Amino acid sequence: MTDLLIAALYAGPALAATAIVHETNGLGFVLQLLAGVISGTALLFRRRAPMLSFAGTAGIMPITFPAPASFAAVATAMALYAVAVYRSTRHAAFALLGTSGVLLLAAVLLPGSIVDPGEAGQAIAVLVIAALIGFNVRSRRSYVAALVDRADRLVRERQHLASIAAAAERNAIAREMHDIVSHGLAVMISLAHGSAEIAPSDPARAAAAMRQVAETGRTAVADMRRMLGVLNVGTTGEPPGTVAPAPGVGDVPALVELFRSTGLPVALRSAGVPPTDPGIQLAIYRVVQEGLTNALKYAREASAVVVGLQFSADEITVSVTDDGQHEVIPAGHPGRGLVGMRERVALYGGTMQAGPMAGRGWSVTARFVPQEGASWNR
Repeated sequence: MTDLLIAALYAGPALAATAIVHETNGLGFVLQLLAGVISGTALLFRRRAPMLSFAGTAGIMPITFPAPASFAAVATAMALYAVAVYRSTRHAAFALLGTSGVLLLAAVLLPGSIVDPGEAGQAIAVLVIAALIGFNVRSRRSYVAALVDRADRLVRERQHLASIAAAAERNAIAREMHDIVSHGLAVMISLAHGSAEIAPSDPARAAAAMRQVAETGRTAVADMRRMLGVLNVGTTGEPPGTVAPAPGVGDVPALVELFRSTGLPVALRSAGVPPTDPGIQLAIYRVVQEGLTNALKYAREASAVVVGLQFSADEITVSVTDDGQHEVIPAGHPGRGLVGMRERVALYGGTMQAGPMAGRGWSVTARFVPQEGASWNR
């Protein structure tokens, strides 16, 4: 519709001027009439085929120049503008230079027969103005398109980063859930099983074991509430100070004592001053918790389980070893607990090794090294 309107806006005045200036039976009238019709038709294709439209209008222009009231230069300028906007700057520049060269040569070599130098200069000026306007419009459109494309890319990148952050958050929640639930259930199952075994012969010990089961369950529920409290801070209006603190190195002795109450022969060996960073403290606690949980579940006939904590300014070493008989884990099928421990340790630039020892037994060892720019305050 736009192209039809532009072609009509050109052809209407051009044909009207032809009818007014020329006699209806003269050659000039016929030439100008044909020029108006052909140029108007060519402008219909200014966007779909800009070079073809320009070729049609430029080819008519030299023929109609000698006739008065010629609108051919205007049609050629409109087509050249379309070439600059819809084709390319290079095509528009070649079209401008080629047409200007033809007009100048015709004015110099054939003065007065087709076009005189004054008319050629005026036509070239009109073409230059049309080309410059087209270049400017094309540049602005390219700039706007680049801005839109950049905005789209930023939106996609933001969505991608949000999905990565959501996946990381899900992994963190999954690690925490596994540590809490797996540890609590393993201890409760072991205590309940032991209580059932000794109930006929020692009801007092069985009752104490069941009380320990209840205490372990309450602790697990408290840990779950603590984690959910962290997730809800800022969304429920609950102040951050009401969230229970995460367990740390100071809670390891109580953790060891809890596993010892299940019958697991655990010994704790600690040396050095632990770091004050709560994140590293939680990571250390979870490594010990997972190591003891695995020993409780899989270390059959273990006579010694040793938890080792070594703290220094250069390195932190956390280890859980046992001398029990472990089932062979199929290659490529590590437990969720080991994967979670490695991810948790890696968050603080640490490394972890877990595997069987020579002869029998299992060892889990995590090492943390201070990262550049981080401080382990003592």
